Amino acid sequence: MVRYPPLRVIQVLLVALLMCAAPLAVQAEMGHNHQSGPVKLQKPKGTACVLPEEQMRRTHMDYLKHKRAVTVREGVRVRDESLKNCISCHPSKKKFCEQCHKYVGVKPDCFECHNYPD
Repeated sequence: MVRYPPLRVIQVLLVALLMCAAPLAVQAEMGHNHQSGPVKLQKPKGTACVLPEEQMRRTHMDYLKHKRAVTVREGVRVRDESLKNCISCHPSKKKFCEQCHKYVGVKPDCFECHNYPD
C-alpha cells in the first residue's frame, strides 16, 4: 500500500474543495435568482412597442446596438425609436431591465452613457 505524506493529502483535499465551491461562488457573485420559467416584468405604461413583444425580447439588444451605431456614426435620430422612448414606457430599470438581464446572466452597457431615472 502506498502511503502519501499528510501534507500532500491535505493539499489534494483543499484543491478538490475549491473546485467544488468555485461554481457556487460564481453563481452567488452573478446574483442568479434560480427562478423557473419566464421572468415577470413590470407592465409597461404605453399601449404598443415599436416591435412585437416576443421580437423585442429576443432581438432588442441587436436593435439597440444598430440604433446606437446609426445615431453615433451617422447622426440619424428617430424620436420614436430612441432609448428615451423605451424609458417612457418602462420607467423602472430595476423592475424591467435589471430583472431580466440578471435572470439571463448578462450585463448591458447602455447605462454607462445613458441616465435611467429610477
